[in-house]
Amino acid sequence: MEWAQQFVEHYGYWAVFVWTLIEGESVFIAAAALSAAGLLHPWKVIIVAALGAFIGHLIFFALGRWKGMRIINAVPTLRRHYPKANIILDKYAHWSIFIFQYLYGTRMVAAILFGCSSIGFWRFFSLQVINCVSWACLIYLVGHMLGLAGMAILHRFGLYGLLGALLATAIVAGWAYWRYAHEHVRNHFSDKDSPR
Repeated sequence: MEWAQQFVEHYGYWAVFVWTLIEGESVFIAAAALSAAGLLHPWKVIIVAALGAFIGHLIFFALGRWKGMRIINAVPTLRRHYPKANIILDKYAHWSIFIFQYLYGTRMVAAILFGCSSIGFWRFFSLQVINCVSWACLIYLVGHMLGLAGMAILHRFGLYGLLGALLATAIVAGWAYWRYAHEHVRNHFSDKDSPR
């Protein structure tokens, strides 16, 4: 068991960094849950996640400044929405930067669009510091609470109880998606696929 703890402590932070550098919350939430179990240090997880997200945003922002218009012109959907996105990103930068952080799957694209916009680098830089730190604290809190809940279920009901709780959560999440978000997502992609 000691080797497993050492492995998580050593490589867990790198996994969080790489994953948040690219996109998502899943590994970060798992790391926060592991920190609730005492396998990772909470502040290290938060700092590494915030740093990964921040560096990732800067990389894709720089990509947007360097080759952004070529990428946008190569993708019809981006080309069609770029003029409006540029106005929104420039006019509402303080809010749009924070909004894009929580729209899963849009972070890299948004950072490229920010790079193509007229937003100055230092303005983007300073807003991303606030954005990434606040995001890391919030997502860590969610993951930590899930970890505490998972440990409580594990101690009270055992492994099968924990697996049952995870299965029930997945079923409820799937039902909620089908009930409330499925039509919206399907209509969104139908609108994109329909001829203009």
